[in-house]
Amino acid sequence: MIRGGDEKPRPLSTDTDAVLWTVALLGAVRYILVKRGLPTGIAALVMATSAAHARPELSKTESWKLTLGTWCVGDHPNDNEAYVGIARDQCGENEATLVIGENGYTWQREEGLSCRYSSGKARFDNTIAASTKTVGVWVFHIVAGCIRKASEGAVRTYTHSFDMYVSKGTLWIENLRSDKKP
Repeated sequence: MIRGGDEKPRPLSTDTDAVLWTVALLGAVRYILVKRGLPTGIAALVMATSAAHARPELSKTESWKLTLGTWCVGDHPNDNEAYVGIARDQCGENEATLVIGENGYTWQREEGLSCRYSSGKARFDNTIAASTKTVGVWVFHIVAGCIRKASEGAVRTYTHSFDMYVSKGTLWIENLRSDKKP
């Protein structure tokens, strides 16, 4: 409380602003409930909370386009058993270069490894936050036939399967499985 007029009011913090906004919202809803009735009040509350949390999600096509390109991926999975990649032109010493295209992908660090998609499915996952603008991401389950041409001339074929998505500008590859054949 200001006494004698010589103290200046403190600026409101972000937390105080949020509380004031919430109080104003509840006051408006209470007013609508009293003046317009219960159904209109409930609709107003739903619209107000929906507007506060509305975040458009990316389409499956837009999400797929985010995965295309050149990624620098760590040689070993992280603690969650996921490979993590960052979009860059030059990869570091402990990174592999992964080039993802419309029809397949190549690992440029491994000798002659080339893979073509044989099938794939997509699912929307709300538990993975993509950014402050979206509520989730499309996760692509990839199955690909791979060929490796080793330096000694041997050709090996096998199948890779994994889940792949881009979240907050980072490529994630999870549940990687391979049926390498000798």
